[in-house]
Amino acid sequence: MEYTEVMMLDGPVVGVLSPFAGGVYYGTLLAGICAAAARAGSRTIVVQTLDAAASITVNGGSPEFDAPVAWDHVAGFVVLADAVTSRYIERFRASGKPVVLLGHDEGHDKGQAGLPAVLADNGAGIREAVAHLVAHGHRRIAFTGNINVTDVAERYRAYRETLLAHGITPDPELFLPAVDNLESGVTWATPEALRGGPPAPAIVAATDRNAIGVVRAMTEAGLRCPDDYVITGFDDLEVAAFQEPGLASVRQLLGEMAAEAVGLLLRAVAEPGTPPARPRIPTAFVPRPSCGCASTTAHPAGAAPGAPDRLVERFSVLLPPEAFRTPDDLDALRDAAVLTKAVMAAAAAGDRPDLVPAARALMRIYELRPAPESLRVLSRAVQEYTQSLDLPVPAAARRVDICVQDLILATARLHHRAQFGERWRLRSTISAHYELSMALLYERGTDPATLTWLAATPASSGAVGLWTSDRQLRVPPAWRRRPGPPIGPSVLRVAQFPPAELVAAAGADETVFVVPAKVGGSDRGLLAIVDVVDSRVEDGRELVNQCAALFTVALDLREQEERLRQAALSDTLTGLPNRAAFVETLQGAASTPSRHFAVLFLDLDGFKQVNDTFGHAAGDELLVHVAERIRRSLRSGDVAARFGGDEFVVFLDEVTAQPQLDEIAERLRAAIAAPFHLAGRMVRIGVSIGATTRDNRDTADEILSAADAAMYRVKAGTR
Repeated sequence: MEYTEVMMLDGPVVGVLSPFAGGVYYGTLLAGICAAAARAGSRTIVVQTLDAAASITVNGGSPEFDAPVAWDHVAGFVVLADAVTSRYIERFRASGKPVVLLGHDEGHDKGQAGLPAVLADNGAGIREAVAHLVAHGHRRIAFTGNINVTDVAERYRAYRETLLAHGITPDPELFLPAVDNLESGVTWATPEALRGGPPAPAIVAATDRNAIGVVRAMTEAGLRCPDDYVITGFDDLEVAAFQEPGLASVRQLLGEMAAEAVGLLLRAVAEPGTPPARPRIPTAFVPRPSCGCASTTAHPAGAAPGAPDRLVERFSVLLPPEAFRTPDDLDALRDAAVLTKAVMAAAAAGDRPDLVPAARALMRIYELRPAPESLRVLSRAVQEYTQSLDLPVPAAARRVDICVQDLILATARLHHRAQFGERWRLRSTISAHYELSMALLYERGTDPATLTWLAATPASSGAVGLWTSDRQLRVPPAWRRRPGPPIGPSVLRVAQFPPAELVAAAGADETVFVVPAKVGGSDRGLLAIVDVVDSRVEDGRELVNQCAALFTVALDLREQEERLRQAALSDTLTGLPNRAAFVETLQGAASTPSRHFAVLFLDLDGFKQVNDTFGHAAGDELLVHVAERIRRSLRSGDVAARFGGDEFVVFLDEVTAQPQLDEIAERLRAAIAAPFHLAGRMVRIGVSIGATTRDNRDTADEILSAADAAMYRVKAGTR
């Protein structure tokens, strides 16, 4: 079935512009986009707009990102918050392709009302949270967040409006600004500020990460939640439910928002001119102990506890709102209810039912909203359903009670197995990072641009585009895990990258990621990887991003090593190879017994007088001119080097006849004997040249000694 889906991905390619290529927030949105695109028969190209290894603190689009990456491939772009500037969006729209904003409405604020956008109804969840705190008796309720971010500003407005609606005048002293959306953003929560207690008995945080930062600071100050204060967050990250106490939060339907954005984009592609839609996806408050609630309820609003026909309704608490439920959601709901009822009926009849299918069905429901309270919701729903059954005899009731316990235990075992799988995935990820670091940073046997190191990752294929002098991309042959048509080499415009063959290689559950191979001031090009979205790590710390960062660093290290090697083997004054480099070349030639070559040893005559008369600067200038004349006098393949002081050596390859050797030596002698102009004066020098062929000598030292001796014989003969 999977192979069939891959073959059917022939719809328009969905492009995504995102600050990061994965992570808890962005990764969840990207996973939803890719899944929705695959269901529609389309592939997805995700373009990361921040540099590799960028800071996870994002507060606005990167003004530096202006490359038209993948423009030739995509039918349109879904643009996530903080990905690019409005100027970039307008440039892309000018190409005639549509754009859908997801999770932000920056274009609308700047007068670009023609842009469709899918937005979270931030206000609804915040209104619920504030009203919930008011219902607990709180009148002094603080707000903390970075209102420079669009959606946080919307949450702050809803907080103020809700206070006013309950007859509470917002107190400016209770606005506690955060510098970013992370734990570190609540810089106001210092030990000194908290010495007298919390700033308010109730706090609404703009994000879960801000809320977690507040709780940590309060704990360090000796304040305990919910005894000394209560707090709510926003985003309902997985980590929120596992805080101590569990963090009350506002749940965003990120997957549903993503699917809606893909639908709008594909509709705009198929039906140009469609009026732009701007749906708002509801958010919902999730009470947990941090807000002062002892527990959460298993019942949806208005459900009558214990009614026999309410099992589906109880399970549905964990599903998205009805308007956003997919066929898979409904199948999971139906299977869980049908299989649960079936095993209870079998137990009541005295049979021994197979609990595994029912437990797996309950786990499917749990996975729609994986949080600790979800298991409690499922357990309580099953218990209340069986309590509503009209069982004829006490024995049947006992059997059903035992079956309930066994089903809950079977579900818990599957949950523990899933947790073990997650721990194993974490171990595999750590191992992949280690192997990746070793392959790129320590092993020197292969060029990083071959991408063979991708074998250490789960990626199925990859390609790199390296900048050329005219800002095109040189694409070496791509890497593939599985056999397939070759990809590259080629030279592509930025809009053509990644290669079309790489895009076509992506399967139904895979995404094509493009990440800038740029770290700090080093900009190498673009890295494209075909892999699955990782939404279980911090934003910006996904493996795809790490690959691009390490790849860039590896190229930098190799370039630095080559520069150091060249410096170690070069004469800094003349630019010629130095003595060590020449000996290395000579020894390499001498190691091949059948190779014929000769060596010339040159010593300048009259150099000391020039140096003494005109100074060392003039002497250095003379050596530079001599080196240039030697270069011009040699054949292609010959090697000249500065041996030291005023001595030079020349390696002559494939020289076997003495007349040929004499001719080259005479050419060098004439070139050096020609007058030099130094500091406005004409200077003449001579040169003594000793020559030797390889003969029966096997080492570089033997050959150089013979050439040196020949040079001194020549010098002695000219005196």
